[in-house]
Amino acid sequence: MLFGVKLANEMYKPWATWYIDYERLKRLLKEDDNNTGRSTPKDRRNPVVWTEKDESNFVAALDAELEKVYEFESHKYADLKDKLASTEARIPSDIDDSASAQVDFDSFEKELDRTLAEAQELEKFTRLNYTGFFKIVKKHDRLYSKYSVRPLLQVRLAALPFNSENYSPILYKLSSLYVYVRDHKAGLPQELQPSGTLSQAPTASATTTFKSFKFWVHPDNLMEVKTFILRHLPLLIYNPQSNKILNLSTPDPTITTLYFDNPDFQLYLEKLESRETASSVRLRWYGKLNSHPEIFIERKFIDSDDKDVVQEQRIPIKEKYVKSFIDGTYSMEKTIRKMRERNAPAAEVEKFEKVVADIQSYIRANNLQPVLRAVYSRTAFQIPDDDRVRVSIDNDIDLIREDALDSTRPIRDPEDWHRHDIDDMGLEHPFKTIRTGEISRFPYAVLDIKVAMRTGDKKIRPSWVKDLMSSHLVKEAPKFSKFAHGVSMLFDDEEYINVLPYWLSELEKDIRRDPEQAYAEELNRKKFGDQPLDLSLKALSSSPVMGATGNDAVASLLAAVGDQSGKHGRQESISISLRSFVDEADREHQQIIRGDIDEDEEEESSSSSDEDEVEEVGISSRPRRRHGKSRLRASRSWFKRHRKASDKAFKLPPGVERPKRLLTQSGQVMVEPKVWLANERTFNKWLQVTVLLSALTFGLYNAAGKYNRAAHRLAYTYFILTIFCGCWGYGVYMHRVKAIQMRSGKHLDSPVGPVVVCLGLLAAIILNYYLEG
Repeated sequence: MLFGVKLANEMYKPWATWYIDYERLKRLLKEDDNNTGRSTPKDRRNPVVWTEKDESNFVAALDAELEKVYEFESHKYADLKDKLASTEARIPSDIDDSASAQVDFDSFEKELDRTLAEAQELEKFTRLNYTGFFKIVKKHDRLYSKYSVRPLLQVRLAALPFNSENYSPILYKLSSLYVYVRDHKAGLPQELQPSGTLSQAPTASATTTFKSFKFWVHPDNLMEVKTFILRHLPLLIYNPQSNKILNLSTPDPTITTLYFDNPDFQLYLEKLESRETASSVRLRWYGKLNSHPEIFIERKFIDSDDKDVVQEQRIPIKEKYVKSFIDGTYSMEKTIRKMRERNAPAAEVEKFEKVVADIQSYIRANNLQPVLRAVYSRTAFQIPDDDRVRVSIDNDIDLIREDALDSTRPIRDPEDWHRHDIDDMGLEHPFKTIRTGEISRFPYAVLDIKVAMRTGDKKIRPSWVKDLMSSHLVKEAPKFSKFAHGVSMLFDDEEYINVLPYWLSELEKDIRRDPEQAYAEELNRKKFGDQPLDLSLKALSSSPVMGATGNDAVASLLAAVGDQSGKHGRQESISISLRSFVDEADREHQQIIRGDIDEDEEEESSSSSDEDEVEEVGISSRPRRRHGKSRLRASRSWFKRHRKASDKAFKLPPGVERPKRLLTQSGQVMVEPKVWLANERTFNKWLQVTVLLSALTFGLYNAAGKYNRAAHRLAYTYFILTIFCGCWGYGVYMHRVKAIQMRSGKHLDSPVGPVVVCLGLLAAIILNYYLEG
């Protein structure tokens, strides 16, 4: 979509006059006179003359637009803060039941909703205008490379930083006001009622488990997702100095995680292959390391008793002891001694010692070392003392190499446990000084929703969580891992990285969806459910009607259509009936998915169409038609029952979506270009051999002279090989093109041709020696 169209569609109409006048700036660039504007004026027959006056007019208009946007954004941001202050002033100083009863919570909540919506629109206003300025400057520099405006824009943006506003304070304030409404407004739904005490919060037990759902969020939808969650859950405010006054202007905390692995990338492979021995070890801290934060070393592993439960071991450690702990020379003796001096319970000390020993022994046994750093900002949502629903959003995700695998050019000092070029200098996102190839920036935010669910209950509560998960704002990414993604992106040249995550192909697509289309898909899913297709012979062979093997299945299905094939030799009619049977089942299944008919109508219409179907395919034996028709009806009924049963029993792997229609009915088959190019490269190789042999053939023939029959015979031999190479190469090429188009599962190798050419060349050499002898 062109940016001008995108801007016109997404702008907030009441603020339309304050957006960047993108069309006017385009007219000043004389883009219409420059035809398409995709080449420089030097490449055109009639280039437009761009004078100093034109340049001055464009720069002046650009600067005026920048000042207009900055003035409006600053005014609106200050206005939002004033509105929040006035809204907060309506809260009684003495918060008790009698004072709260005097507050009109309906109007109070509506005012909060309006302020939240305005903050969301202001963030979108900032993002669209920021993109617009860079788009128009890029277009200018491409059309008129003699004048570069981009450095000037960066200087002006530093002076008028309308895009650098921090919306966290506004969200924190709105969160606290929404908490006040939830705590004091009467008649709230049960799912929004505060828990009150820690004892009311669900805990992991035999009847309650926590399930995690991961999603990707496009930057365009990030603010909208945050405001949606904010209406239901309060923001968790990170305060590094908890003993002082809480500062609401503190931005979202930056989390740094160092992931461990060995030179064989054992942990990476175990995680992707979902092995029972899969485990992870990492170091984590909040903020910058040069501010000496508290560091935690953590290990996650699968419970040996319950494979669905992930256990976590975690201990705090000081920065100066990390290296010795990894090397195994320090086992937290000082911490254990202090625990005993404080008269800590013996069970607690013993548990701590066991965790230290487990983590340290696991690191040494697997030869683990830090290999990857993940840095990201986290926004967390949770009701205090209530962990029924926990939500976190990680954005600005930077994945950086932290390894010393190459002893000749280590990225991290092998004698230390972290990179000093990052931590000593206090580098922050986007880490512009890190070399290309050492950093990978994840393009989306990661939304993690943890919900408490009772064992055996598949319904997600509360309902707003399910609404968010099925909305157009998020893209499902089950089992997504920052560690696995970082290793696959930064260590793809290593010989041990032979397994890649399923989600890499999704990064090449635009995860944004049209809201109306997403809403229609959700209504369709709720009405009809997800219906995977299973009409294969393997599925048919498992039924009592169809038999045990593929041939038996076909034979049984033919018998179900009728027994007339042996008597009348109408095999062609029987095969037509089989195709019609399967095709009609497919058509009915697609109609159910599209909503044209429902299952009840399908059952009612099946009996009335059986007789017409049998007559249409030409089975004309009147005495046996009723019997054949009953068998066909029985087969069709089994087909429907088996499809429903398999739909319920079949569980798709993570990241795989159920097909809405069969591949043969989905239109043009899309094949990756590299498949076509590989086939063409093979054909080009055969052409090279053909040209080489033809040059040898005609060179030998012309140089042999009129009476040198031995040379002529060799030339004829090479000419036959030349013709064979050309025909074989073309034949293999067309055969593979057809196989690719049909998505055939047959082998595409063809070893006969090279063998024939080799034998032919060997025969020509032997013939040469024989004739010369």
